[in-house]
Amino acid sequence: MSEDSSPVDQGDTERIKAQARRVAIRVLNRFAQSTKSMHAVLRDFLREEHPETDLFMMVQALTMSTVRYLNTIDFVISRSRPPIVAKELPGLERSALRLAVYEGRWLRTPLNVLESTYLENYEHLRPALSRAVSAPLNRLTARLSEEERLGVLYSHPTFLVSTLIEHLPRDEVVDLLRADLEPRTYYVRPNLLRFNAVEMVASLLEQGIDTVPDPDVEGLFRVVEGADKIVRSSLFKEGKILIQDKASVLTVRALDPKPGETVWDACAAPGMKTQAIWEMMGREGRLVASDIHEGRLRAAVERAASLGYSDVCWIRTDASTAPVREADKILIDAPCTSTGILRSRPSFKWRLNKRVLMGIMSIQHKILDGIVSSYVGRPGVRILYATCSLLPHEGESQIDSLLSSHSIELLDVPIKGASPGYSGFECSDKVRRFFPHRHDTSGFFIALFEIV
Repeated sequence: MSEDSSPVDQGDTERIKAQARRVAIRVLNRFAQSTKSMHAVLRDFLREEHPETDLFMMVQALTMSTVRYLNTIDFVISRSRPPIVAKELPGLERSALRLAVYEGRWLRTPLNVLESTYLENYEHLRPALSRAVSAPLNRLTARLSEEERLGVLYSHPTFLVSTLIEHLPRDEVVDLLRADLEPRTYYVRPNLLRFNAVEMVASLLEQGIDTVPDPDVEGLFRVVEGADKIVRSSLFKEGKILIQDKASVLTVRALDPKPGETVWDACAAPGMKTQAIWEMMGREGRLVASDIHEGRLRAAVERAASLGYSDVCWIRTDASTAPVREADKILIDAPCTSTGILRSRPSFKWRLNKRVLMGIMSIQHKILDGIVSSYVGRPGVRILYATCSLLPHEGESQIDSLLSSHSIELLDVPIKGASPGYSGFECSDKVRRFFPHRHDTSGFFIALFEIV
């Protein structure tokens, strides 16, 4: 490298950074105007505009982080003089101010840089930005209720905070909320249909990706360095390695599919657990994977072909109609609020409300009731119900309802290290939960039961 290359590189970085800020305003505005998650909005942006990798990574970091702290940002903006309601600002102004506040409070970007880059066309917002960046959050939230205060301090909806406080000690709720604001932990495993663990570890290390074996799950590895390089690695692109959360892997291990069995993955897309099931079955037996959404199912089938498990039987169907009647084991990885994956999908928390929750609970109940009803008279059939949710509404309450209406026997979930369910439910001692702050995984609920 020549001596004068560094200034050129620095200049290029600054150019990309300036462009990323301009693009981030548009992307954040698109998110505010849609019902999609930020992850989906970014995916659309990538598909439509094909930005260079460095630019996309910067845009992704800015927009995802701003959404992660969204209600905290809007709260400090509302304390301007005169008060400003962020949601009432014109779209691009709102997005520019939110991004500027994020950079000012969390990245410590100098105020003059924020004003010149974000507010060049919005001079009237400069006083609001200055106050929002320096606002004393602890003092401003002192008179709020405990739930509201924690919601603002740790950027979570009040409804979610209130629910957690009902079921966990206050200090642990804070630990959980803090964990949700941290980057996710990445776990990888070899696709045993195409690769093995020894080759995987060596190959990843050559590409600057360092891993350590998980102490609880054989064949699973925690990424300790180079997580951002995984999706760009040849191993990932070739389908030789898979990114899958530890709790998700353990869900399949708890189902314990065996070679020669007939297994039904009832809500299968995008198919990661389907692949893990087929691995454990050694490609012997029959595995049926179904999903109601045509687009998701099509993508799952394409992924299955690329990962080497196209010999699975895929069907598009409503799981509640129980089209598969001869299964030995069934996985119901039900649609849910996804409150267990807020570290990687922070925008989900701002799409959640009681109406949405009630709708999702209705779908979960319909699927559970439909499948269990269709297997009456088939004693011994095992069913595992799982949701990546922190809410008891989607876990313990659903299982208690099932116990009151069907002849099933709850079984001990064979998972080391998981926590029991929330207390106060009939099923509490038998079901299991994973939490980001306790287990360094996604939040997960798991129940295993048998038809009697």
